[in-house]
Amino acid sequence: MILDEKHQKVAIEIVKRNRSKKSCNKCYDRGYIGFSADKTIVPCEKCVDTGKAYEEWKAYVATDEQLKEEYKEIFEEETEEEVEETKEEKVSAKPVTPAQSVSKSTKTVSSKPQMQRRSQGK
Repeated sequence: MILDEKHQKVAIEIVKRNRSKKSCNKCYDRGYIGFSADKTIVPCEKCVDTGKAYEEWKAYVATDEQLKEEYKEIFEEETEEEVEETKEEKVSAKPVTPAQSVSKSTKTVSSKPQMQRRSQGK
């Protein structure tokens, strides 16, 4: 899908609102580097808070059914991340005993300290 011009304008406005620096030599103060092959905007990572811009773009996409269908993978990511987070919370909630934290593949170390001879350079 090639992004429509009206959506490009909205994307540019979103990027401009989320700029953190006034001047930038990487994007020449536009807030974006250019456009990709499918006419989506490539925001400048140096002067734009890409996380905030991405969240704002997701909110905009959610309002348009055609865009929502085309960009459905960004909404699928949320559900996958939520599932992973709940799994991690369950794993971290289990208490770990000292016996569980020791790996089975650990080697037995002799009780005698090993000393290395240093060669003396003359």
